[in-house]
Amino acid sequence: MKIKVLAVLGLAAVAGIAGCRSAANTNTTVTTNTNTGTMNANVTMATPTMSTPTAAPDTATKATVEDALRKKGITGVTVDATTSGVTLRGSVAKNKMAEAVQVAQEAGKKPVKNELSEMK
Repeated sequence: MKIKVLAVLGLAAVAGIAGCRSAANTNTTVTTNTNTGTMNANVTMATPTMSTPTAAPDTATKATVEDALRKKGITGVTVDATTSGVTLRGSVAKNKMAEAVQVAQEAGKKPVKNELSEMK
């Protein structure tokens, strides 16, 4: 009995997810042959394709963060800024990582993704 209930709930969840697809995500099709006794039926199902939204580059924020880091004497950092946030990459002195992130947050006024490594 429990298995039947779980099966029904699972099918309902799959049907609910399938019903939530938007037209933009249905550009790939999968054809499946199902054998139902003496009849063959071709079933075509749309497979969603997910695209990650890309944020536009923000050159003004990039320049602001780079200038702020330079003024603090922090070198070896590559700044990538988009409309959604700032990413810091590169190597900094061991005691400068926290300061670099803080300067980037204050100057860029956006979330900062820290991909810095500390030099020994």
